[in-house]
Amino acid sequence: MTGKITVGTIQDTDGNTVASTYVTNGSAKAYQHLEQITNTLRKSLNISSSTDHDSGDFTANFTNSWSDAYYMFSHGADESGYNDAAAYHSKGLTWTTTAFRYRSAYAWNASAGFADFQMATIVWHGDLA
Repeated sequence: MTGKITVGTIQDTDGNTVASTYVTNGSAKAYQHLEQITNTLRKSLNISSSTDHDSGDFTANFTNSWSDAYYMFSHGADESGYNDAAAYHSKGLTWTTTAFRYRSAYAWNASAGFADFQMATIVWHGDLA
């Protein structure tokens, strides 16, 4: 049995409406909760695997490709109860529609180099192919 729901607008109980595209276009298309120390995906959406290249150097491999390489991401990491990391897409790393390579480092001490964190989360937004 298959089903289909087609909706042009969504209305709340107060009568406020919003176009359904606002919801579908604004929803995250991929996310990951990665324990970088062991390279273990705890939760994910649209992530087939994680590649550990070196300390603080990872690639998220997408299950479904992006329509182009102009998607957005936000990242957070935690080590021993402190939200103290930054992730960035380094110069020289190419954005692709099938994978995203990123690096993690302590936000307060970038000179310490790249580091693995107990919990690293990334959420991606954009258009899937």
